[in-house]
Amino acid sequence: MVEAVSFVIPCYHEPVEVIRETVTSLLSAVDGLLTVEIIVVNDGNNAETFPVFTEQNILTLHHEHNEGYGASLMTGIDEAQYDWIGIVDADGTYPVTHFRRCIEFIDRYDMVVGSRRIKDMPLLRRLPKYFLLKLAGYMADQNIPDLNSGMRIFRKKIVMSYRRLFPKRFSFTTTITMICLTNFYKVRFLDIPYYSRVGPSAINPLADTVKFFSLVLRLALYFKPMRFFIPLSGIAFFTGICRAIRDIIIVDHFGGLTLVLFFMAFQIFFFGLLAEIINKK
Repeated sequence: MVEAVSFVIPCYHEPVEVIRETVTSLLSAVDGLLTVEIIVVNDGNNAETFPVFTEQNILTLHHEHNEGYGASLMTGIDEAQYDWIGIVDADGTYPVTHFRRCIEFIDRYDMVVGSRRIKDMPLLRRLPKYFLLKLAGYMADQNIPDLNSGMRIFRKKIVMSYRRLFPKRFSFTTTITMICLTNFYKVRFLDIPYYSRVGPSAINPLADTVKFFSLVLRLALYFKPMRFFIPLSGIAFFTGICRAIRDIIIVDHFGGLTLVLFFMAFQIFFFGLLAEIINKK
């Protein structure tokens, strides 16, 4: 039975009143359910104007300069005294009252995620988000409703075990999702509403989408390399077969390109096999 959770709230350029509302709403949502501490991480905002919390179970930590979303979460997680970590953004987009639902499942899962619906997201983010989810789902070999939701509860030991893999900036949430889904951790996704952000966003829609795709591929190659290398090898092999048929029909012997394609197919396959063997050690 989970009895205590440490909640970490990273803050960067969010309005003071929204930060206060997030903390107040979170305290109210989990009141009476379990023991909590709330760690608010000020990621480079002016400490003199940052909200002050006097409650005993609220700790405020300050970065002298902006270090990034992932670094802020890691700062809070390092200071957390409990074995379970909850995270939520302080921008008004997540319904913190739904943490009550999440807490109902944490005895049976290693991570519970508040899953946003694509139709609730800004229009410009829907298409890249759709393809990112499909890529991540293929690499993890299962359906992923929401890859990088900023509202979730998870075991602290997961982060500590794979600490070296987490980026200082975006995206901590993508990383822990892929880690859990490719390493047999039990994950539960719960549908939640998603609201418009209050204040400016630090996300660059184009640059950060490219980074997310790159991150998913990198993590997939680390944990499930054969999911990438086998299809790539198959494409090269099939292309070689087609080229071989063309060579036989036209010149009555295999050309150099055909042999190169077959060689590439086997080379890619054995690269994947080698990566799989190294990964299992």
